[in-house]
Amino acid sequence: QQHLIARVNRLVQERIAPRAAQHDQGYEAPVEDIEHLFREGWLLANLDKRRGGLGYGLYGDDPLSFFLIDEHLAYGNPSTAHCFQVHNNALMMIDAMANDEQIHRWIEPTIERGALIPGAGAEPYGSPPTTAKRVKDGYLISRTKHYATNASLAEWLWIGRVASDSHAKPIMFMMHRDTPGLKIDTDVWRPTGMRACVSPWLYLENCFVPEENLLGKPGQFLGEDWMGKINFAFTANYLGAARAMYDWAVAYVRERVGGKDPYRQLRFGELKSMLDASRLTLYSAVRMFRQDPDGAMVAAHEAKWMAKETLEKIMWSTAEVCGSTSLFQRYPLERFYRDMHLHMMHGRHDIAAQIVGAFELGEPYDVNRTH
Repeated sequence: QQHLIARVNRLVQERIAPRAAQHDQGYEAPVEDIEHLFREGWLLANLDKRRGGLGYGLYGDDPLSFFLIDEHLAYGNPSTAHCFQVHNNALMMIDAMANDEQIHRWIEPTIERGALIPGAGAEPYGSPPTTAKRVKDGYLISRTKHYATNASLAEWLWIGRVASDSHAKPIMFMMHRDTPGLKIDTDVWRPTGMRACVSPWLYLENCFVPEENLLGKPGQFLGEDWMGKINFAFTANYLGAARAMYDWAVAYVRERVGGKDPYRQLRFGELKSMLDASRLTLYSAVRMFRQDPDGAMVAAHEAKWMAKETLEKIMWSTAEVCGSTSLFQRYPLERFYRDMHLHMMHGRHDIAAQIVGAFELGEPYDVNRTH
């Protein structure tokens, strides 16, 4: 794993970090970064070795390596890391649920051309739910999905949590980007942060999906706690960005000979302790998954809560110890602030702690819950 980390760090330092500001300013997907990940083989990180993948991720032989790549990519650009983790989490889900023919068909564009796989399950608050109407040989899909990260770089799109008139539980399926009635709207993506992980809105109007593109069984996504499994990678991203902000602030203070100040010493001691504790909690949760997946998903919520607490502390404290000039646009700290302020909105912060507390008290809990 040390060799893997060194490879990721070299790519981040030489390529990804120097381009991050450009991608941020242009609200543009990090296409060059994805091409580098493709050449390194990391777009197949969470695919089973039997199918030509690296065997990383929660179901792989080496689960931690996926999260180490994610964390170290986020050190250079959290948006690139998010594109990487969304793709590989979708790949892991396909690998676990699809038959051999489906897997070959859906991942061939990734193997041959480095195409990404988006995950589109969320819907705009208050909008009608996405529906599937049963017709001959398939389904007609209508309504809207949003935050479809990677959709602009995809050939096949994962569409999940769709209400069907022929199934009691939600279904999910893969849809080709050229499907009539599908509109991928990238213009809507104008957020304050995470600008480079372009996450379009998907407008679906009577999109026909053949039966053979149905993925898994009705209700399988929530029934197998896939939202709980996805949480792990968000935390790795938070921690990579937190480390980047921390290291930058340490270097900034040292360059200005501010290290003799006891106040700064105290703050950096607090931040270092919180950061290391958060990382260890995440790594422990990942290692726990194979023996105790339910306990590991609770531990992952603990790690996510700790990582967000650490991020908030780092974002406040680095401004205090470095001064407001450090937040000028010429420094990377400003971009990391914006990125993490937005990215931490994935699920209400208190819910992660509530899930851990319910587990400790022997009360019911739902690791899929985010709001």
